[in-house]
Amino acid sequence: MRFATLALTLTVALGVSGCSRFGSDSGLNPLGWFRSGSSQPTTLEPRGGWVTQDQDYRPLVPQILSAGFEPINEGKLLIVTGFAPVKGWYDLEIKTERVQPAKQLRPDDDGILRLVLVGSPPLPGSPAAAMRANPQVDRLNVALPISNVQLLRLRGIEVRSATGGVSLRP
Repeated sequence: MRFATLALTLTVALGVSGCSRFGSDSGLNPLGWFRSGSSQPTTLEPRGGWVTQDQDYRPLVPQILSAGFEPINEGKLLIVTGFAPVKGWYDLEIKTERVQPAKQLRPDDDGILRLVLVGSPPLPGSPAAAMRANPQVDRLNVALPISNVQLLRLRGIEVRSATGGVSLRP
């Protein structure tokens, strides 16, 4: 009698554990015994894949005129002034050369933060693409805030454009 009770208890326990949430993909789950084919794992990745920073097709701004720092409460504001030979450049940004997590500025192994100045030129054939820019008036100003914590990790900052660049010490 004790053997029958023990066998029944073990059979029920094994059946229940095979149907549990954590053991649902095991061979002990009787609901999966008659399923054919393999189930595909579910993912949160979009169909076209994740958009990464290196898929940015904006070209480098042709020239950097100046770069400097302005103090702010949480650190410093890096201000870069660029120049393009034609008017109408838009969507300007200072980006890191290496792909990094969003809103993080990590220097390379030598302590130098390498940045690039990118933007979108005017569309070919547009009126802005035919207008020559004046270096005294048509400057491209872009700013990047750098916190005090990020500044402590930096030995220097290099900002690159299409024809050159500038180096700064924080």
